[in-house]
Amino acid sequence: MRYRFPIAAAGVLCLLLPACAGQSTGSSTQQSPQQPAAGSGKPNYGGQLRIGAVAAADTVFPIFAHTQGSGNDLGFMYDGLVNIDPDFNVVPWLARSWSVSKDGLTYTFHLRRDAKWSDGQPITADDQVFEYQLTTNPAASAPYKADYDGVDSVRATDKYTVVYHLKSPNATFLASIPSALPHVPLPRHIYGKIPPGQLRNMDFSQHLVVSGPYTLKEWKHDDHLLLESNRGWWHGRPYIDEVYIKEYESNPAALIALQHGDVDTSYFLSTPMWLALKDDARYNTIHNPADQVNQLAVNMKNPILADLAVRKAIMYAWDRKTEAEKLFHGEDVPAVSPIPWAIKWAFDPSTENAYPFDPGKAEQILDADGWKMGSDGYRHKNGQLLHFVNGEIAGSEISIKSFELFQANLKSVGIKTDSTSLEFNVFYQKEQQGQFDLNEGGFGGGADPDPFISLSSKAIPPNGLNYGHYVDPAMDALIDAGRREPNQAKRAAIYKKLQQRFVDRLPNLVDNMPYYRNVMNKRILGFKSAQAGSQFTSTMFYEPEWYIAP
Repeated sequence: MRYRFPIAAAGVLCLLLPACAGQSTGSSTQQSPQQPAAGSGKPNYGGQLRIGAVAAADTVFPIFAHTQGSGNDLGFMYDGLVNIDPDFNVVPWLARSWSVSKDGLTYTFHLRRDAKWSDGQPITADDQVFEYQLTTNPAASAPYKADYDGVDSVRATDKYTVVYHLKSPNATFLASIPSALPHVPLPRHIYGKIPPGQLRNMDFSQHLVVSGPYTLKEWKHDDHLLLESNRGWWHGRPYIDEVYIKEYESNPAALIALQHGDVDTSYFLSTPMWLALKDDARYNTIHNPADQVNQLAVNMKNPILADLAVRKAIMYAWDRKTEAEKLFHGEDVPAVSPIPWAIKWAFDPSTENAYPFDPGKAEQILDADGWKMGSDGYRHKNGQLLHFVNGEIAGSEISIKSFELFQANLKSVGIKTDSTSLEFNVFYQKEQQGQFDLNEGGFGGGADPDPFISLSSKAIPPNGLNYGHYVDPAMDALIDAGRREPNQAKRAAIYKKLQQRFVDRLPNLVDNMPYYRNVMNKRILGFKSAQAGSQFTSTMFYEPEWYIAP
């Protein structure tokens, strides 16, 4: 899963503020985490929240966090200038207030003066400037470097004031940069003397300095992460003392852990996991439209897949409706859009009708494109077999079944496809390097519908997450127009055109819009399903208010 993560993995009740450009916002009157919601009982300190994960962090340094595991785990340890609540509202965080100039080009943030790094040093505006300097340094190879393409400068005007000057107005700015995990302040006094090119491969696990509600106590790669509460956190000490994140090799293994009570919750539940747990009386349940798109990423460097006719034939040959009904038990909705359906104001429902199952039409497209059926039952063109490989993350039984249906669908029209299954971190390493044909996964978690980081030609690695190297000037123009427009209704109209372009050009092969499904053990008190949001980081927004009975 390629993710743009909001920081919301550690939050408390906050004043809800308008997120539109041109409005000055600011307040630090958040409810203290020591004040539980009415009826939740008297909280106490102690205990451990246990999380089961199929894919845990591959880094503890936030500018390199671009996968689901890293985003979920690091969200407990780092704070940004602002945060995103479960309802997609931008709220004050390390910045107690901010203002936007009338021309939309200047954002001024005023930092809290009581926030400190876990080593006791104050968090300052210069720490945010340091993150900007580090991310934009080519030597660092930061995957979110392209986020700053529209930023002219970032500077500290005093110890607690940081000013961003944009090259042009950007309606997505608050939700895409100061709220995003890869752009949190970083302690210059710790990392400022390290050459940027060395940071990615350094081991920070022994002396990690962080800003969030939890600090790193222990990290055993590919096994577990143990966090302990930051008693000096500016929001107040979280009630739960430790967060233990256990990595499992597969969804079935994680399900067994949940059924045995070894863990309290997970990042999300696959359909089989959800069906097994949704009626379990030990758990509170979560079932909301996800801020996520499930898709097959297309490598445009593969000449077969770079052929639009082939991509369209694949979509018509793929019985996504049967997949949703039979494999996902009606839990996911077929659609062809880069915008998650959880972002209701921007999502175009008409994309749910794109590319209905029509193998006859797929065959017509391939015939017209010169792909002729051979005696082997597969199509050939100029001596080349119509064949490619699907990359999958190991450990998901639903992925295996989905591929089997996909493979059978494509074989019926003469397309040969095989699969390769890789361990989570190896999978993403190869994807970053462009070593794939089609890769399963998805995208989401940004709270704003802007698809710049995954679709813009400016976001091709190492500057972004456009791993398929998709280049389309018309798509770039729509992305830029959506970023410039501050009015939400006008932005929605732009994104409708963008989604129509996506349906026509198929930069990636979108499968469906999933639900975010999860459970929380009822021993975790203070948790409310109604506040869980559209993804794991949204659920963890209120975690510092939770507690465990003695």
